[in-house]
Amino acid sequence: MLLSTMTKITSTTWPIEPHTEAKHAILRKYLYAWLPIITRWNGRVLYIDGFAGPGEYSDGKEGSPIIAIKAVLEQSRSIKSEIIMKFIEADKERCELLEEKISALPIPSNVKTECICAKFNHALTNVLAGC
Repeated sequence: MLLSTMTKITSTTWPIEPHTEAKHAILRKYLYAWLPIITRWNGRVLYIDGFAGPGEYSDGKEGSPIIAIKAVLEQSRSIKSEIIMKFIEADKERCELLEEKISALPIPSNVKTECICAKFNHALTNVLAGC
């Protein structure tokens, strides 16, 4: 099933679209390459996913929050910097599923994750005000 970008998704999970798979491939390569560089020069890194979704698709493929966390976890050298990861998702059921998916991962103490169940514009304003 191919979803149109004009289709409003009402389910908690849905099939991944080809353009989203391409976006995720780019995100994965970017984070694997740049996290070691960014964290070498910064003691604290803030990562924000503005429309995080549930963390997985209906076919079991990983969503961008899980891809980002695994990019941290799977680095060949451990990252010493504090990494703060904020995942913003307006849909309560998707947010809860994402929290469940994240809680199953072995998150190290220097990585702080937070799922924020709110509309992006309100949540981002609050996140940035707290920095």
